[in-house]
Amino acid sequence: MSSLIKSVVALWGRRASDLACSYAYVFDRYRLLEADLAIFCNAGAPITGANEFERGVEEGKRRVWLHIARMRGLKPEDFVSIADGERT
Repeated sequence: MSSLIKSVVALWGRRASDLACSYAYVFDRYRLLEADLAIFCNAGAPITGANEFERGVEEGKRRVWLHIARMRGLKPEDFVSIADGERT
Protein backbone atom coordinates (compact mmCIF):
# COMPACT_ATOMS: atom_id res chain seq x y z
CA MET A 1 0.00 0.00 0.00
CA SER A 2 1.43 3.41 -0.96
CA SER A 3 2.28 5.97 1.70
CA LEU A 4 -0.46 8.28 0.38
CA ILE A 5 -3.10 5.59 0.68
CA LYS A 6 -1.89 4.70 4.17
CA SER A 7 -1.96 8.31 5.34
CA VAL A 8 -5.40 9.01 3.82
CA VAL A 9 -6.83 5.84 5.36
CA ALA A 10 -5.24 6.71 8.72
CA LEU A 11 -6.80 10.18 8.63
CA TRP A 12 -10.19 9.38 7.12
CA GLY A 13 -10.77 5.68 7.81
CA ARG A 14 -13.82 4.35 5.98
CA ARG A 15 -14.34 7.77 4.39
CA ALA A 16 -11.01 7.62 2.51
CA SER A 17 -12.65 6.46 -0.72
CA ASP A 18 -15.25 9.24 -0.38
CA LEU A 19 -12.41 11.74 -0.14
CA ALA A 20 -10.75 10.41 -3.30
CA CYS A 21 -14.10 10.58 -5.11
CA SER A 22 -14.57 14.17 -3.90
CA TYR A 23 -11.24 15.22 -5.39
CA ALA A 24 -12.18 13.59 -8.69
CA TYR A 25 -15.66 15.11 -8.66
CA VAL A 26 -14.46 18.66 -8.05
CA PHE A 27 -11.40 18.76 -10.27
CA ASP A 28 -12.96 16.86 -13.18
CA ARG A 29 -15.74 19.44 -13.31
CA TYR A 30 -13.90 22.62 -12.45
CA ARG A 31 -10.75 22.69 -14.60
CA LEU A 32 -10.35 26.43 -14.08
CA LEU A 33 -10.14 25.86 -10.31
CA GLU A 34 -7.48 23.21 -10.87
CA ALA A 35 -5.51 25.59 -13.12
CA ASP A 36 -5.80 28.44 -10.62
CA LEU A 37 -4.53 26.29 -7.76
CA ALA A 38 -1.69 24.98 -9.93
CA ILE A 39 -0.59 28.54 -10.66
CA PHE A 40 -1.06 29.81 -7.10
CA CYS A 41 0.79 26.81 -5.65
CA ASN A 42 3.81 27.13 -8.00
CA ALA A 43 3.12 23.82 -9.73
CA GLY A 44 5.18 24.62 -12.81
CA ALA A 45 7.40 27.41 -11.56
CA PRO A 46 10.52 27.64 -9.44
CA ILE A 47 10.25 28.67 -5.81
CA THR A 48 11.33 32.29 -5.38
CA GLY A 49 11.24 34.84 -2.61
CA ALA A 50 13.19 37.80 -1.30
CA ASN A 51 14.07 35.97 1.92
CA GLU A 52 13.89 32.61 3.66
CA PHE A 53 10.42 33.30 5.09
CA GLU A 54 8.93 34.14 1.67
CA ARG A 55 10.53 31.05 0.12
CA GLY A 56 9.09 28.99 2.98
CA VAL A 57 5.60 30.33 2.28
CA GLU A 58 5.97 29.48 -1.41
CA GLU A 59 7.23 25.99 -0.54
CA GLY A 60 4.15 25.51 1.66
CA LYS A 61 1.94 26.35 -1.31
CA ARG A 62 3.88 23.83 -3.40
CA ARG A 63 3.21 21.15 -0.77
CA VAL A 64 -0.54 21.82 -1.07
CA TRP A 65 -0.32 21.36 -4.84
CA LEU A 66 1.68 18.14 -4.44
CA HIS A 67 -1.02 16.76 -2.16
CA ILE A 68 -3.70 17.64 -4.72
CA ALA A 69 -1.59 16.11 -7.49
CA ARG A 70 -1.08 12.89 -5.56
CA MET A 71 -4.79 12.63 -4.74
CA ARG A 72 -5.55 13.13 -8.44
CA GLY A 73 -2.87 10.72 -9.68
CA LEU A 74 -1.12 13.45 -11.66
CA LYS A 75 2.45 13.25 -12.89
CA PRO A 76 4.96 16.14 -12.83
CA GLU A 77 4.74 16.40 -16.62
CA ASP A 78 1.03 17.31 -16.21
CA PHE A 79 1.72 20.34 -14.01
CA VAL A 80 2.67 22.93 -16.63
CA SER A 81 -0.14 22.00 -19.00
CA ILE A 82 -2.66 22.25 -16.14
CA ALA A 83 -1.28 25.64 -15.06
CA ASP A 84 -1.55 26.75 -18.69
CA GLY A 85 -5.17 25.61 -18.74
CA GLU A 86 -4.50 22.76 -21.15
CA ARG A 87 -4.65 19.23 -19.80
CA THR A 88 -2.77 16.63 -21.82
